Amino acid sequence: MSKSSLVYCINPSQYEIFDERINKPVWYRKIENGKETGSLVSQEIDEIEFPKNPFEFFAPNNVGMLLSISQRYKVLAKGLYDEKINPNNVKHSYVETEKDKKKFLQEKSIVSADYIELIQISVVFAYTAIESFANLSIPEDYEYKVKVKSKGITEIYDKTAIERWVSLTDKIAKVLTDVYSTSKIESQKFWSNLKSLEKNRHNIIHQKSINRTEFYKEYFKEGIFKQIDSAQTVLQFFYDAHSKENRTNPLWPWAIGKEKAFPIAEFESKNFEVVGNLFEGKMKIK
Repeated sequence: MSKSSLVYCINPSQYEIFDERINKPVWYRKIENGKETGSLVSQEIDEIEFPKNPFEFFAPNNVGMLLSISQRYKVLAKGLYDEKINPNNVKHSYVETEKDKKKFLQEKSIVSADYIELIQISVVFAYTAIESFANLSIPEDYEYKVKVKSKGITEIYDKTAIERWVSLTDKIAKVLTDVYSTSKIESQKFWSNLKSLEKNRHNIIHQKSINRTEFYKEYFKEGIFKQIDSAQTVLQFFYDAHSKENRTNPLWPWAIGKEKAFPIAEFESKNFEVVGNLFEGKMKIK
């Protein structure tokens, strides 16, 4: 499947990040006799085929989009918490208020509903960002083997089975640590926050009738913000291990990593077809 792309610039030093939600460009280099003889930075273009009026744009990074949504609503939730909920800053006793008590409780109810809504959006999208990253990271030919002692057998999961049947924490701890050749992730400080994030996400998506109002009381503990941030921390953990080997790819969003690291590929003229003029620099990658 071919993709359209724009020759954005000649080398990475000329590239300025304009939006962290957009895919990283690919730096194509032509190497001859150990020396660089050619260079171009290619930005992928996507298109919505409206009749007679196609809408073209630089392709977004799905993981980056999900992280952006989560962080945006986390910031809104934190602002609301600090201004109207934090018990160190705000009086909540309706017994002591000089306002009409019914009106006072109505106002508090609206604040709590607004806050819960913001937190739930942030939690779900943080979790989904990690899940998307995990599934995209698994190579097409990867196999995950699990010994089932009770049955005396070894179950083998291919990529599709891993995506569907293996829990996210197992994907991260047992599959991705192998894929990215990292140290044991369960010993990292953020692991408990990730586990709590997963629990809160499941309580939102798979709600049960018992204790139907208890699960969201976790949102009013300040630790909820560390749980949400664990999504980016997990991705940073794998990025750090990956980048040490001088490897990177378009999967990584700009939000991860503190430097302009570009996916690098070798230029092969047979893989490219110029479809625009030289000034526009539009091409198709086969």
